[in-house]
Amino acid sequence: MGSEPAADTEAIHESDPEGPPARCHILEEDPDLGAGLSETDLVAATRALVAPVLVAAGPTWVPPTYDPQTSFGLLVLEGFLGRRLRVGRAVATELLSTGDIMRPWEQPLFGLSEYSLDWRVFRPLRLAVLDGDVTTLIGRRPQLVVNFSSRLLRRARAAAYLMAVSHQTRVEDRLMETLWFVAQSWGRVTPRGVRIPFRVTHEVLSEILGAQRPSVTTAFRKLTEQGLVAREADGTLLLRDPGSRAAAHAVPQVARSQD
Repeated sequence: MGSEPAADTEAIHESDPEGPPARCHILEEDPDLGAGLSETDLVAATRALVAPVLVAAGPTWVPPTYDPQTSFGLLVLEGFLGRRLRVGRAVATELLSTGDIMRPWEQPLFGLSEYSLDWRVFRPLRLAVLDGDVTTLIGRRPQLVVNFSSRLLRRARAAAYLMAVSHQTRVEDRLMETLWFVAQSWGRVTPRGVRIPFRVTHEVLSEILGAQRPSVTTAFRKLTEQGLVAREADGTLLLRDPGSRAAAHAVPQVARSQD
């Protein structure tokens, strides 16, 4: 097995300081957020929901601060990042990508323990800023409130699932379940299997699994020998489950993104 590819190392930037701030139509970028609206409301909301856009190329990111009382959050339009929380000597990473909404100005928990929080960019980001103006427009339509709030709850459900996975005894089982979770969320269906279009290092995987990095490397080697996982030339991962799992489990989420 070759060495793990490094994350991108370009600098962070928000927009060209010489030009106007970039903006986007949120529902054109992410049509699922308009689900359940009437045709008339969808047309009006698509035209009205225009947000500033931030970009960040990595390898680290310092989130901007917006008023937590009026700003809904940041919507990931493109890219892949990790929210890395350290408590004592323990480290846990949460993966976020297209469609996730985050509120990075929120503190994890108050008064329980000393912690540090940092963000790492694994693939350059485009983020829509759901600022006070956008939040006001969302609040005018209950269906939009439900849709946008569901994206926040999706992260909580994902965290609960991965927590359950982390309690499995064998590291290779934890690793396989986690990779399929990532594939189901953001994978691409190809004739050879489901490709995870991001470069995920063993260090990051160990922080997700709650395992030591050498154990993850050993587990990855076992899965590779079994033909279940392969690392592509560009550092991305290909899942090649010989059973029906790729069709029955992953494809419903990723079929719209076929290569």
